[in-house]
Amino acid sequence: MSGFTDALMLRLHATGALPGLLFPSGPQGADRIRQLAGTLYGLPAAGVHDVLKTEVLSARFQQPLFRSRLLGGTWIRTSPDHARTDVAYEGREAGAQPEWVDLSLRLAVTLVLELDESRVESIGLADIGEYATLAEFEAKFRYFDLAGYLARQHITTVEELKGAYRHLLGEIRLAAPPPFDPADPAHQRRVPLELAVLVRSTVDLTEALRSARLVRDLAERNTAYRRETGVLEVHAPLAPVLVFPAAAVAASGIPAAALVSFFAAQDVLAISLPP
Repeated sequence: MSGFTDALMLRLHATGALPGLLFPSGPQGADRIRQLAGTLYGLPAAGVHDVLKTEVLSARFQQPLFRSRLLGGTWIRTSPDHARTDVAYEGREAGAQPEWVDLSLRLAVTLVLELDESRVESIGLADIGEYATLAEFEAKFRYFDLAGYLARQHITTVEELKGAYRHLLGEIRLAAPPPFDPADPAHQRRVPLELAVLVRSTVDLTEALRSARLVRDLAERNTAYRRETGVLEVHAPLAPVLVFPAAAVAASGIPAAALVSFFAAQDVLAISLPP
């Protein structure tokens, strides 16, 4: 184990070091929390406006993740009567080495979510009216795949279109959403963040990304988790976090911003820390 990893474990273990060492107060820490929230949760009808609070629920150093092996078979009995039983067993691979997570960290973060509060104001349905050409028919809609519709109905002329169906035009109007008030407690959500912190003493993009993907895959296979929580869709049981020494990042010749951007595109948070 590298001296950087040992020293970092001691720093993280110190009273009050978490979560500030990895997620300092201010814009940098908030941006990291936003990235992790986007990795773990889908926000189809909301956006993270602000991060109000970050709490540490648990922290465990050097947590092993083991590969599992699924075995299946059939047990058949012939006496005193015939019976057949399907058997499945899942366990660790014999002799398999674990994938080590340097720090398993569980956070609770309080987010201010800007929710999409659009509501239907009215729904109208009326006869489509007169039209003399296919182009006039298409112009009555804002968005309409006329060619696809005609192909599915086996219609080629406007006369066939008129004779086939009586068309109705529907309109749904949305009410204007109320002004967003970030101070309204109704916009606050307290959500958990499960993190697998992987410490690397050198910068090796390939090795680091492979480890992050493997840890995420092992957790996905072996961890039961809720698929949704309130307005949030849960995408994964945990998010990997890579921590590099700032000196190693500088020595690699890779700009720190490019390193962070590369891993962010792979849904991995990368952090560089001074000694």
